Amino acid sequence: MKNLRQIAWNTSRLIAQNGGPVSRLLYRMANLYAKTYNNLNYNMENNGEYYVLDQLSKAITVKSVFDVGANKGDYTNACLSRFENATIHAFEIAPATYRKLTANVSSTRVKFNNFGLSNMKGTFELNYNPDDDGSSSLVAGGHIHEGMWKKINVDVITGDDYCKDNRIDNIDLLKVDVEGAEHLVFDGFSQSFEKGLISSVQFEFGMVNIYSKFLLKDFWEFFSNHGYVLGPVMPKGVDFKEYNTRDENFQGPPNFFAVHKSKSKIIEAVKRKR
Repeated sequence: MKNLRQIAWNTSRLIAQNGGPVSRLLYRMANLYAKTYNNLNYNMENNGEYYVLDQLSKAITVKSVFDVGANKGDYTNACLSRFENATIHAFEIAPATYRKLTANVSSTRVKFNNFGLSNMKGTFELNYNPDDDGSSSLVAGGHIHEGMWKKINVDVITGDDYCKDNRIDNIDLLKVDVEGAEHLVFDGFSQSFEKGLISSVQFEFGMVNIYSKFLLKDFWEFFSNHGYVLGPVMPKGVDFKEYNTRDENFQGPPNFFAVHKSKSKIIEAVKRKR
């Protein structure tokens, strides 16, 4: 078997380095397959995000959802349609995008917030992309996306302070998509995580994390230290797993899901179906 692997490796290397157009075509095809296999997919209808929400709605009565980085409201609307008893706290930091959010979402069960969550209270510069609302970030990594970038001042507070101000003592689902600043949001919920007040978390991971310097290893350590299991969101559920350095490739999947170990019903409901 070892000899066969070595032969395969040598043959592959020979074709790759000397195959010209053929090797380039094979590389593109293999790269596309790898991205598809790893679920590098931002379409919530078939990348597993809606599937996880559906499964969560069957497992528990969801009453409190935080949509941090709500953008134009697609995720908020998805939660409204699935969690009929839930209050959704939607946070959108960019004023222009916030206006789109409030225009696209209409419900008395949504509390709209035109400020962000981070690890401290204050006013900071947002790298705002008017050509792509979803790529705006507190982290400077603008050349990943095209657009006419602008610097605008925005307000942030911590999640713990927000919960205290609004008398919130439990969060069933915390979704965070803030383009590389996710770890700052989690740091701002430090007291809530220590007390086990957050049942489940979805967060995004991508190339902008190269610039934030907060890698999957850091997310795994953070959640593991707070008593969570986690894994990537796949089309048929969450692939709960141990950390693997080979996953640090920024080629998918873009979304990860963490559940507190005490929430066995949620874990069982959302875990990947083989």
